[in-house]
Amino acid sequence: MFACVTSAFACGPTPQKVTKEITIKADAASVWQVLKQFDAIAQWHPDVQTSVPLQKLDDEGESANFRLITLKSGLKLEEKRRETPDVDMKLDYQMSQGDFPVSNYRGVMQVRTGTAVGETIVTWTGRFNNKANTLDAPAGQDNATAIQAMELFYDDGLAGLKSMMEVIGKK
Repeated sequence: MFACVTSAFACGPTPQKVTKEITIKADAASVWQVLKQFDAIAQWHPDVQTSVPLQKLDDEGESANFRLITLKSGLKLEEKRRETPDVDMKLDYQMSQGDFPVSNYRGVMQVRTGTAVGETIVTWTGRFNNKANTLDAPAGQDNATAIQAMELFYDDGLAGLKSMMEVIGKK
């Protein structure tokens, strides 16, 4: 009987996770000042054309901060910022809708002091399902496509953030 009950729940996609990390030669407070500006991602992410702030009601009817991102590829994403204490230096958000090849996406960017003086470690973690949100997703909407897209987006973004922060630090 237990096997039957268990198999009834095995019809959804396997949740995926991507974590990327980079060390930046800049102090953590400076990096956090840039990252905490939720709608300013276009300033440091080379794949982002624009990011427009939106204040609107979320699914629970509460006023919330959103951003509408347009990628240079033309894809659009709408993301909602989740509230976290500023002292945690953590940006927590979720995609509410978009053309990106993932579903049920939640991202967290964490800033912390590095081991060497003047260094900061930024960790970007995403949890998501494939775009089709099914176990047997078709090619292009499958786990491999979702993971590849997230890894590329994170790698490009972290490299852009590092480049910007290290140039600012030299001025």
